[in-house]
Amino acid sequence: MKLLVASSFSRTTKAIQKSLSKLGINSDDITVVSTVDDLLNELKTDSYHFIITQYCIDGADIWQLSKLVNSAQFSAHSLPIYLLEESCETDIPPILAKEHSFKVVALEHLGETLTAAHAQNEIAGYRRGRENSCKNRLLIIDDDEDAAFFACHSLKDEYEVEIAYDGLTGYKLWENKRHELVLLDLMLPVMMGDIVLEKIMEIDENQPIIIITGHDKPDNHKEFLLNGASEYLCKPYTMADLKVHCRTILNRAKLIYQTHYLRAKLESLGTLFWQLDKAITHNDDEKTEQIMTAIKAVHPCNLSDDYMLKLQVTDEYRAQNSHSCD
Repeated sequence: MKLLVASSFSRTTKAIQKSLSKLGINSDDITVVSTVDDLLNELKTDSYHFIITQYCIDGADIWQLSKLVNSAQFSAHSLPIYLLEESCETDIPPILAKEHSFKVVALEHLGETLTAAHAQNEIAGYRRGRENSCKNRLLIIDDDEDAAFFACHSLKDEYEVEIAYDGLTGYKLWENKRHELVLLDLMLPVMMGDIVLEKIMEIDENQPIIIITGHDKPDNHKEFLLNGASEYLCKPYTMADLKVHCRTILNRAKLIYQTHYLRAKLESLGTLFWQLDKAITHNDDEKTEQIMTAIKAVHPCNLSDDYMLKLQVTDEYRAQNSHSCD
């Protein structure tokens, strides 16, 4: 297994090498690049199986990098992209990562994730290029086996569908896989649908969930929508209606996740500047550079005058420290 690592910082590179060495992947199988141009040049050699990257490299963030790797010009050479979770200043919603063709993985799980993916590729036959299948995952939690079967049959061409016939099994399945959309019945064995909804909302308040029920009560409709459900669909419903609701809810969810993600990015700036001051105080040049790169990746298109002044003062301070050390 050959890996292409996009990283600007030696600490990140060493952490990746250390993590992978535990599974017998040595440094000879890893090529490290620090610029976008070098990444693309290596990509065109078709010598690698996976790309591992930090959030931002050479001024390009993961969204730009993924778009470039999977563009028409490079699509014949493109590889699965794994973004290190530790390099992100904010959580990236899985639905957005899937939309942009990359996966977020924690450093501690990187080795086992790549090993499993590589083994699967060898069985299926390894092919380069962007994956054609970008289906969203849909989970049906319904104890009515006939209703679940017909819904699955109707939706399987557009989604990767799984079925659970009781609330607890459905919740555990969602907890492990985080499906992009859930169809949730209310009257369920083991764990009722309202409890499943509550537990899911505690973990992800933006998770798209369509409540499916045979009881058309206005009070229930209001209660479940206010408690986090995306839509409330009463039985009997047509498969055409179900398909429309699924598409609508997913499209709306992407906008909601994007809004929350952008807000979280802005909020993270304060933390980054605090970390920057700390790194400068301790004369940690590499950490300072890393944080400044993160700031430039996170900030909006037009920084305020205060932020611009902060970056300018930081550059001057680092230059002075560098001369003092000399």
